Amino acid sequence: MSNRRTLMAAAAIVLAAVAGIGVYMYASNADKRAEESASFVDALVANADIAKGTTGAEALQAGLVKVARVAKGSVPASIVVDKNTLMDRIAASRIDNKQFITEQTFVDSSTGLGGNFASAIQTNDLVAVTVNVDAERGVANQIAPGDRVDIATTTEDADGNATTDYLMRNVKVLAVGTSTVLQQNAATGGAAGAPLEVSGLLTFEVTPDDALRVITANNGSSRLYLVLLPPSPVSSGGTATPASSR
Repeated sequence: MSNRRTLMAAAAIVLAAVAGIGVYMYASNADKRAEESASFVDALVANADIAKGTTGAEALQAGLVKVARVAKGSVPASIVVDKNTLMDRIAASRIDNKQFITEQTFVDSSTGLGGNFASAIQTNDLVAVTVNVDAERGVANQIAPGDRVDIATTTEDADGNATTDYLMRNVKVLAVGTSTVLQQNAATGGAAGAPLEVSGLLTFEVTPDDALRVITANNGSSRLYLVLLPPSPVSSGGTATPASSR
């Protein structure tokens, strides 16, 4: 009988020890999980590229913004965590895929971002300037928003001798008539071969100094001619450059 009691007492001690270890392991794992959870936070990130001028409501409806679990140390101080706060906001500039959504990327829509042309300008250091060319000087009116052109100018001296030279190269066409790149993409879904707005009224995206050069070259007896560039990697990016620097 004594041996039996001894065995029962020993078994109780072992069970208590095992239970104690189990409690310790659970508590340790809970602490670890809590620590790991504290190292990550919810944040709004772009789920795809978002164009400047896109409203928060449009971005949410199209699934362009999602909630992601990210490392706490990587989150900007002005991060947005509530989708509802975007409803009355608008993208202040282009937002790249996987970029954090902050108070600066989506601003209050009441501040305004300008009209369609202003919203289509890529960066704040560029401006838009418009000229009117006929079909002969404007590549048969087949230039589309987003194309790039070289601008040439022809002038005549007092004796009537004409001089033609390039004024600027690799100039982005911001709009044709009233149609911008953003409007054309929205209307056609970016489909190739979409109908063009036929117009000789062309708006270029240039620097403020280059805008003055275009205006000066388009006055008086000077005539502008446009040379359409192919859609190659060379002409698809970058900013316009004065011909004298090439």
